[in-house]
Amino acid sequence: MNKTCYLIFCFLSAFILSVQAQDSLKTKRRFSEIVQMNGYLKNMQSISFLDLDAIGMDNLIHHRLNIKANLSENLTASVGLRNRIIFGSQVASTPDYGKKLGVDNNLIDMSWTYVNKDAFVAHSTIDRLNLNYVHKNLEVTVGRQRINWGLALAWNPNDLFNTYNYLDFDYEERPGTDAIRVQYYLKDGMSSFDLAASQHAHNQNTVAAKFRFNTMGYDIQILTGKYLDDWASGLGWAGSLGNLGFKGESTYFIPLKKALYTEKTWVATTTLDYSFSNSVYLNAAYLYNSNGIRKPINLDGTSTNLLSNFGNLTAKTLFPSRSAAFVTASYPISPLWNIALAGMYGFGMNLAYIGPTISCSIREDLEGSLIGQTFFMEQNEHMKLLGNALYFRLKWSY
Repeated sequence: MNKTCYLIFCFLSAFILSVQAQDSLKTKRRFSEIVQMNGYLKNMQSISFLDLDAIGMDNLIHHRLNIKANLSENLTASVGLRNRIIFGSQVASTPDYGKKLGVDNNLIDMSWTYVNKDAFVAHSTIDRLNLNYVHKNLEVTVGRQRINWGLALAWNPNDLFNTYNYLDFDYEERPGTDAIRVQYYLKDGMSSFDLAASQHAHNQNTVAAKFRFNTMGYDIQILTGKYLDDWASGLGWAGSLGNLGFKGESTYFIPLKKALYTEKTWVATTTLDYSFSNSVYLNAAYLYNSNGIRKPINLDGTSTNLLSNFGNLTAKTLFPSRSAAFVTASYPISPLWNIALAGMYGFGMNLAYIGPTISCSIREDLEGSLIGQTFFMEQNEHMKLLGNALYFRLKWSY
């Protein structure tokens, strides 16, 4: 998809839809009826350490603003702004931290690092900026948006447009992409066609279609299209086995061009979940990647690079190992307190992650959380601690 043609199409679409919206506004409305704003302000302090001989401390101030304008009965405009101030030892010890944080791989660069010092970074990004038009069974969205085709919790090989990292717990909204999306809902109310096209930087794009329907109590989705440098075809389902929730996703990737180190890749996951009568919730999943790592690897002191790669995921590379398991459990010990524990394990390379969480609702608009993250991996035939991190977060929502 040509970048210039894409931009012209976006602007023409926005102009036409805006004119139609103005024509349809026949009655005056209050500002609060047209525009809704919400968001949050978070302060998160983190401590990272391998042992007590060296402790790193960082601070993140995270502000978010969401604006939604109901321009007419059919047309809605949405904007999402993310502002972050980060300072501390991790910033100081990571080369080009501010530069890397400001990278926007979408078609239009809407990311700004306006303070970039050795130990202090201030950064803003717009991760939602779109127009949404709905008419009867048709829905069209143009601009930066989140296209979520995933069904499972931890890993989503069907999520071709917005792959997210489960370990990035502080980004609840998840990333957006510059795209055009057309959805058509069939009259049965349970089936739909979904066609989307997104353009990325470096002349990469994703164009895919999805058909979703319901049969025998299961929501089934079939998808196919071009995903970056591959042709992708996938299948997903969501239903139940008795009292167990049962979901799964599978996508097969075929390289469009033959090149060195390019192979066909099959990624699949299946998950079961169950809620007990005492409100305990369990979720377990298994992931398979035909091109994943199958044996232990020697890091040679590069554990930091391995952990940083967890943030650079694609639908083809959701976890380093060829097969992996995920388990999480949560329990509300009172109306105000909740505890949770999550774990991942990569078979073959023997990579393990443990993440406990304690959260408290201090009041209706204020929440406190304590989150831990620990990584282990086999090194020289012994499990070795790669790193620990503790996060204390206060979140005020408005």
